[in-house]
Amino acid sequence: MISGKVKYSIQIALMLVVFFMVLAGLIFKFVGDLRSESIKKHAEQIEQEKRKAEFVATIEEQYKQMKKLYQEGEYDQVIKVIKVFSDHGKSDYKDLPEIKREIRRLHLEKKLDFIPKINLEAHMNFLKKEGIEKDTSTQVFIRTPRYGQYFYPSDFPIQLEGSALSLNGDFSDDIIWTSSINGNLGTGKSLSVRLSFGDHKIIATGTNGITTGTMGTLIHVVTEPEFMKKHRRN
Repeated sequence: MISGKVKYSIQIALMLVVFFMVLAGLIFKFVGDLRSESIKKHAEQIEQEKRKAEFVATIEEQYKQMKKLYQEGEYDQVIKVIKVFSDHGKSDYKDLPEIKREIRRLHLEKKLDFIPKINLEAHMNFLKKEGIEKDTSTQVFIRTPRYGQYFYPSDFPIQLEGSALSLNGDFSDDIIWTSSINGNLGTGKSLSVRLSFGDHKIIATGTNGITTGTMGTLIHVVTEPEFMKKHRRN
């Protein structure tokens, strides 16, 4: 008859056998997964090298096609081609850096909607010529940012600058700036701010202690286009 001590030893032995069998299975699976992953990466590397070799073999032809698109003003297509060059480590091929900078400039110009600057001095002279020196109104003007202007995070901080004038004097230092998204931005003739993404209605409010004047402008804070991010990294 088997003693209790022997039974216990047998149970321990069986548990160890099961444990090592499970462990061996896990190790085998782990090694198999590593091997599969290694084979997969190797295959991907071979495929990448193949595509790169094909690209290099036709790089001059693709460059000429890109230049043709650029001359025709097809900038979105040009950006796609430049991305292919960058993906293959050829972002500095010939004059690609200059083309990227030029496209960025054209992109920004297209986004900007300028309004004429208000001639504050002419406005004040007009009031005096009209014989209304006793006018107590406060005139508020936003110099920057301009209406419809677009900003990217890389443009931060955004400069706000304005004037609050009346025939009683210059009250620009007390202008209160607000945003329709970020709320109160601060007080002063000029501020440097960082705004959230979105369409901001910027309001400048000034007072001469008697009357209050306001002026608003609309600006857009948007995500930077991918081709511009790529340009900065390169």
